[in-house]
Amino acid sequence: MAVTPKPPGRFHHGDLRRALLDALAEALREHPPEALSLRDLARRAGVAHSAAAPHFGDKRGLLTAFATEGYTRLAKAQRAAMEAAPRDAAAQLAASGRGYLGFARASPGHFRLMMRADLVDGANPALCAAQEAAWQPLAEAITAGTPHLDATQRHARMILAWSGVHGFAALTAEKAEAVLAGASGLDAAEAALVEGLVAACLRR
Repeated sequence: MAVTPKPPGRFHHGDLRRALLDALAEALREHPPEALSLRDLARRAGVAHSAAAPHFGDKRGLLTAFATEGYTRLAKAQRAAMEAAPRDAAAQLAASGRGYLGFARASPGHFRLMMRADLVDGANPALCAAQEAAWQPLAEAITAGTPHLDATQRHARMILAWSGVHGFAALTAEKAEAVLAGASGLDAAEAALVEGLVAACLRR
């Protein structure tokens, strides 16, 4: 959604923070995060750089807040998909994967930035908490479906599931749809990926 620039002085405290996050989401559709500056993002939001700085401190602070929001949205997307699915372990695991892929499509700017450890503050408490919350839906689904595994084996299955859906989403974001889709189409390829990951992750 486009951000409409507004004259300086029109925002109260909460609106300005949201406007800057929305400006970043828009900018990330066009540019890599390392190419952006807080000054540029303030201009997109229609405010002076001096007005933007107190909300996040610097560009790294803004990117960290944006990544935190991304992980929160990811957790919600997975939870929503899982709540709509049957309660058995396979269906729950499949739903967590579909939620992940749906989040990546709906929030490309967040998805593009969230794993950039070089650009965000990995020690930020809010970011760490959001990352943990985003990991939990998958962890719960794997745990429920693999009572026969120990913690180390279960963790390996979680990594397999995460790597699979993240890799598919990343390749899609990089415009590799033609290769991913093959003869059956992208939706069918995505469904086959999720089905294959569920079978691999819950095998005995």
